[in-house]
Amino acid sequence: MTGFIRQRLYLPGILFVSLLLTGCANTETYRVDYAKSKQQAATGQLTAGVAQADITPPPGLPRAGYSMWSTIGEGFRNRLAARAFYLKDAEGNSLAIIQTDLLAGSRILQGKVAEVVARETDIDAGNLAITATHTHSGPGQYLGSAFYNKHASHKDGFDPVYFDFLVEQLSSAVISAYQSQKPAKIATGRTDVWGWTRNRSLQPHLNNTTTEGLTDTASDTFHAINPALYMVRIDTEHEDGSYKPAGAFASFSIHGTGIPERDTFFNADIWAYIQNDVKWNIEQAYSTQQPVVFGAFEGTHGDMAPASRLEMLGQIESRRVGQGIAAHAWDLFQSLDTDLSDTVSLRTATRELDIRNHNTYGNYSICDEAAAGNTLAAAPFEHTSPVIGYLPFFKQGSRRTFFTDNCNGERRILGFDSLQSILEPKDSFPRTVLFQAFQIGDMAIIPLPYEITSESGRRIENRIRETFEKHGQSIRHVMVSSLANGYTGYMTTPEEYAIQFYEGGHTIYGKYTQPVITGHTVELVDSLLQSSDNIRDLPSSQEYTLKTRQFMPDAVAPQKELRAVLAAPEYQHAYANEEGYWAFKWQDVGPGLISLHKPLISIETSYDGEKWMPLVVNNIPVDDNGYDIGIQMLEDEGQHAEYAAYWYNPIFEGKKRQFRFVIQARVNQPAFYSPAFR
Repeated sequence: MTGFIRQRLYLPGILFVSLLLTGCANTETYRVDYAKSKQQAATGQLTAGVAQADITPPPGLPRAGYSMWSTIGEGFRNRLAARAFYLKDAEGNSLAIIQTDLLAGSRILQGKVAEVVARETDIDAGNLAITATHTHSGPGQYLGSAFYNKHASHKDGFDPVYFDFLVEQLSSAVISAYQSQKPAKIATGRTDVWGWTRNRSLQPHLNNTTTEGLTDTASDTFHAINPALYMVRIDTEHEDGSYKPAGAFASFSIHGTGIPERDTFFNADIWAYIQNDVKWNIEQAYSTQQPVVFGAFEGTHGDMAPASRLEMLGQIESRRVGQGIAAHAWDLFQSLDTDLSDTVSLRTATRELDIRNHNTYGNYSICDEAAAGNTLAAAPFEHTSPVIGYLPFFKQGSRRTFFTDNCNGERRILGFDSLQSILEPKDSFPRTVLFQAFQIGDMAIIPLPYEITSESGRRIENRIRETFEKHGQSIRHVMVSSLANGYTGYMTTPEEYAIQFYEGGHTIYGKYTQPVITGHTVELVDSLLQSSDNIRDLPSSQEYTLKTRQFMPDAVAPQKELRAVLAAPEYQHAYANEEGYWAFKWQDVGPGLISLHKPLISIETSYDGEKWMPLVVNNIPVDDNGYDIGIQMLEDEGQHAEYAAYWYNPIFEGKKRQFRFVIQARVNQPAFYSPAFR
């Protein structure tokens, strides 16, 4: 997350307003029960299932990631999805991984989804992981801590209605994947991707004692990265006995910040292009008879920025970078053709710890209470906070040089500990961490709820490999994933933390977060390798007390047919880092009934004005499941609203070929068509 509280701190009037806003919120307690799933008998064969659900919210929710500089989402440019991958080996061991186009996983969300799916499947909180792309253009207000429900976006509060929607969509995807399982073959792999990411925090990275051969030159920002793109490919059996791709999931280390703060669309950002390009390539190259599900999520991205051209953040650069990475992912997928196996074994280990009580490991201790540092308010490179990002004591590198022999080390506490404790009670910070270790054949997957820097991830990976070797076992791939199952700030190495750039200021439990969290992770892996059983070390239940506020719009049913053209389609030329597009304005149902998580807009084409057909370009339908169709709510009038539909990067084929927007039916409003254009 970039930006955080930025200019609102140390400004007494704004602080007062912040306190007033906090006092207006309702407070509710939510309970999650960690019931065990039903046991399934071993089938003697590897099976797998995949499924996808749409999680795009209606207009009105805050976009999360840019904190005070975030905006209200007015529609979407590309959809947000949740993709579920279910695996079960021949011995009956199972696991499920959900990839989401969200800012982060959520501890309460993981628990509640697990509670639902445990009733119908063999998946529960012990063998379920929820991962995220960390797009900064997705919705907020669904996290398990009051601190991040308040500061991830520019609004405060946990939205119970959107949360319930997420629970329903994610759990339905897992249940669908479970119910559709078939005999399967799996392959794991890795490729290195260079040139599409750069280190945005090079000076702290160079301070690591393990960094060699790098300098502070601009070119070395492209070398001080984690280039690893990991993948698990899943093929399933068809009726004729052949196996074809059902899907795959992958991880890569890159911030979801290709779209700037000022944008007002929900957007999967760079990840939309990675995921859709690979999906479409698989479906066309392998002639699959069913839609393929391909999801990608964060690796150790904490100091990794997209290699966008400077001062050119936006859709064009997001597409260029995303498609560049997608080309490498597609090559990796194809390379796994000959590695597929139906004898892959699975193991899972999960343990929840209250890290305020388990704050020591070996010779290292983290703080027993969380705090935000000054440099967090400055924000990172390319998103630096106006004014405050350049002030002494706040700008990148501002640190204490004395009295550093404590858990806070070189960090300056934002507002000093006494004032920060008044504005941000210690219990508002996240305090529980779900530690997990999943093994899929020759790959270990380590999901953690932190934004993990590349060097922190490398150290975790090395310790995991050492642990396997200690037990006389080898592991080919170690996929460390950031922001899984929750959000607990950043994880920097002690050396990176000492420099106190943005990432160090956002390492909320202090200087030794990385060695302590690494130690607990290694301990879990060690326990798993010593045991003949999977490990499930969880409480029977957990409660969350959160300040609530509904941003989801109410559903106001129209009393009559109200769809109407407000403005015929009009073309806007491309200019200065902006795409060209057709725009069509119309009146429709209000935001509470527009249901943006369902197909809404497509383009049809005709040569005679009478026979209309869906437009397909390069074998891909031009509709709102792709890259180039967007929707924006312009005005909410209660029982109805005004909208604009956009077709970006359109085609032109002479005056004979016509096009029109198609708006799918909603409530009692029939399908609707724009005037033709060409």
